[in-house]
Amino acid sequence: MAKTSDSDAKDIITDVKAGKLKPIYLLHGEEPYYIDLVANYLENNVVAEENKDFDFSVLYGGEVKMQDVLAAVSSYPMMSDYRLVVVREAQQIREKDYDLLQLYAKKFNPKAVLVMCCKHKKLDARKAYFKEVQKVGCIMESSKIYDNQVPTFIVNYVRERGKDIKDSAAQMLSTYVGPNLSLLATECDKLILALKGEEKMITEDIVQKIVGMNREFNPYELLNAVIAKDVEKANTLALLVAGDKAELPTIIPAFFSFFQNLMVFYKYCRNVDENTAAEKMGVRPYFVRQYRDATSRYNGFQVLKTISILREYDMKSKGVDVMPGTTNGQLLQEMIYKIMHCNGRTDVF
Repeated sequence: MAKTSDSDAKDIITDVKAGKLKPIYLLHGEEPYYIDLVANYLENNVVAEENKDFDFSVLYGGEVKMQDVLAAVSSYPMMSDYRLVVVREAQQIREKDYDLLQLYAKKFNPKAVLVMCCKHKKLDARKAYFKEVQKVGCIMESSKIYDNQVPTFIVNYVRERGKDIKDSAAQMLSTYVGPNLSLLATECDKLILALKGEEKMITEDIVQKIVGMNREFNPYELLNAVIAKDVEKANTLALLVAGDKAELPTIIPAFFSFFQNLMVFYKYCRNVDENTAAEKMGVRPYFVRQYRDATSRYNGFQVLKTISILREYDMKSKGVDVMPGTTNGQLLQEMIYKIMHCNGRTDVF
């Protein structure tokens, strides 16, 4: 099985705990969460707090050149086993200056640890400096996760902290926050703190209360009504947010993610068991059951038509091909009506 950013980060932390430090950590990629996770752990555990004035430096890529970084990491520690230099926002250092790392990697300071944090940027693995650092140091690419992997991240995060969360609550939180892992971690911490006494399970009610969703409406509840083809409930919920309260940019991505995954299920997973389907789709078995149930209410033509409707109303929510004065609430009601009544083949709308 291919390693993930999560497993890479945990492996690095495990090695540091065991005293297996590398002279260079090159942390790069589009997802800042794992870069911060590793960098913060190194910052908190390589040099003792009382020695940081002597043996720890934090630099910022927008304020220094690579020559300044290498000068800082060339010094030997005064009070600790290692000198630690963490470069935040290292992606702001000129890319051509990274070639200087090649020279440092060939003759590094054995009593120093250099941590380069290159957020929102994937470095070029073909470069000579990249290959040289790989020989003696540690390179971690922190990749963004897909929307359908977010609930699994939430469940694992909560369980690693000795608590649990219902799959449906994890999906609700995923729908509300999206794939912003740093924000998700913060919200999960809030939910854990909200548990009382010996309480261990985070439910939908707790998510709704703590994360700040409207107690009468949330995108997850509306999506569930549409999936179940509960016309009355879906129309009622759409009516509740009629007017400017309808946040289509929040609602449409949740719908699109589900129906896109349902199309994948139709194509690859209808005739396989739950666990195999979950592995193929990268979701938990709980959601496979939801997709399988949805196939009894939406045929392939309806799924394709629904995706088309969602794209249409995404554009309308941005002001494209919409009558002046039309509110988001009116657009939402139209969209729900079309989804609930489409057959995919002979629709006139």
